[in-house]
Amino acid sequence: MTQLTKYLETISLRLIIAILILGSCAKDQNSFLPPVKINLRISLVNYNFLTIPGNSVVFENQGVKGIIVVCINPDLAQYAAYDACCPNEKDYSGIVTVQPVKNLVTPPFTIFASDFFGICNVCGSKFNLMGGGQPVKGPATRYLQLYNIVSGIESLTVTR
Repeated sequence: MTQLTKYLETISLRLIIAILILGSCAKDQNSFLPPVKINLRISLVNYNFLTIPGNSVVFENQGVKGIIVVCINPDLAQYAAYDACCPNEKDYSGIVTVQPVKNLVTPPFTIFASDFFGICNVCGSKFNLMGGGQPVKGPATRYLQLYNIVSGIESLTVTR
């Protein structure tokens, strides 16, 4: 019985260590950006472009390198918000850009786009904006930094 007890203790200890290691890895692995306080309120009346699935708006003067807000499904109030800082560039030099809508006049520091992908201007990594900011091409292996987004009545709020 003593040998069985020692065996179970060893297994239990290994299991606890594995859970601790996996738990620490499960934290937000994309917290590569310096902490920046964000409280961006967006009126869907003023930015009705964001009521069409796949459309995005880049707020260049927010976050670290700008915030990309994407409409996933407006009927279900599903939106995503990412920092435009490329996770592949350790010095925060890369900016994930979207293809602006041609001939569309936008407010200052804002870009309207209807492309599902963003591309880093430094390393060329391509990110799926409709798929959680997942890298789909290039050297980047981490997702874009995701921000909290709350959908209200005719408004969105992005926070961190």
